[in-house]
Amino acid sequence: MSDIFREVDEEVRSDQYSKLWKRFAPVVYLTAGLIVVGTAGYRGYEYWQNTQSQAAGTEFLEAIKLSDAGEYGKAQAAFVSMEGSIGGYPMMAKMRIGTELALEGKSDEAIRAFEAVATDSNTPPIYKGLANIRAAYLLLDTGDLAAVKKHTEVLTIAGNTWRFSALEILGVAEYKHGNLEAARERFNEITNDAAAPSDVSGRAQIYLELITSALGVNEKGTE
Repeated sequence: MSDIFREVDEEVRSDQYSKLWKRFAPVVYLTAGLIVVGTAGYRGYEYWQNTQSQAAGTEFLEAIKLSDAGEYGKAQAAFVSMEGSIGGYPMMAKMRIGTELALEGKSDEAIRAFEAVATDSNTPPIYKGLANIRAAYLLLDTGDLAAVKKHTEVLTIAGNTWRFSALEILGVAEYKHGNLEAARERFNEITNDAAAPSDVSGRAQIYLELITSALGVNEKGTE
């Protein structure tokens, strides 16, 4: 008797499963299809990204070659054309546009190009700092101390990636303006910081020696 009840129970369960499958089968098939399509789409997009990135990299290197060959105008045009490229290439291209202008001797235009990058709200902080540093280097030749300070003082805080470059530029700017005590303070900040790169620290030490000689005092600042 128990076997009969078991068979009836199994038949009922089988009938229930059959009804459930008929009800939900379209959803299962649709979900499976979406998964397949989604995976294929992702792979396709990934392939497209890699292809576009490789193409942008090649284009960037070709523009660099033009610059190395002295074709600054053509290099600049090539970098301008990369505005819609994928990844970080558009930002690097913007920085290179300023570089090409500087190499052409168009310092004012180069400074404006770097300033545009530095003030763009979409520019990542690391590039904002670099753009300010590049603009400040060019401003050293213009003798505009206030402009140099505007671009660099904000970068001199401890821990900033561009701290030592900014301190060096400020020191040189003060030195060129005859503000020897102010220059010495900047260069001392560099030489007294163990984290300062050796090349920057070495140049700062040379300036400190020049300042000491100019002031007619020893390294401790005594008469």
